[in-house]
Amino acid sequence: MTPSPCCAPRQRRPIWSPFDNGELRDEAATLLAAAGALMLLVACGADGAKDEGAVDHSAMDHSAMDHSGHDMGPAAKTDLTEAQAAYKAVNDRMHAGMADIPADPDVAFMAGMLAHHQGAVEMSEVALQYAKDAQARDLAARVIAAQKEEIAEMEAWLKERSAK
Repeated sequence: MTPSPCCAPRQRRPIWSPFDNGELRDEAATLLAAAGALMLLVACGADGAKDEGAVDHSAMDHSAMDHSGHDMGPAAKTDLTEAQAAYKAVNDRMHAGMADIPADPDVAFMAGMLAHHQGAVEMSEVALQYAKDAQARDLAARVIAAQKEEIAEMEAWLKERSAK
């Protein structure tokens, strides 16, 4: 009785030998690729743990930094359209408004969301100015109406909170 191919003992062969003309076998290439991927994940902190000495770049205002010595690729060398420049300006203002994080978690939430909602309104206004698609324009108008109500609520809460 001949064993089936799936159950037959696999013949072990060296992953690399001088008789292979210096070429790695498939197993070695797979092993190296897996090891490289693992090293990359560890180096990038894919486990979600924060390095004690790591700098949190999420709160930094990168727009104020001099990146003139960096090659940002071909996309960075092209001029922005009017719409892109408008969206970029809104994005920069919104992130600057969200960068100052108060110690009080309630105030931090309200202040951060206020800046975020104001950015959403401004972005929607840019969309109304430049967008051509009816669905995009309709959503922009609805975003403005909804966000303005929530902005008023947050501003009132922050005003009341600062009066205490």
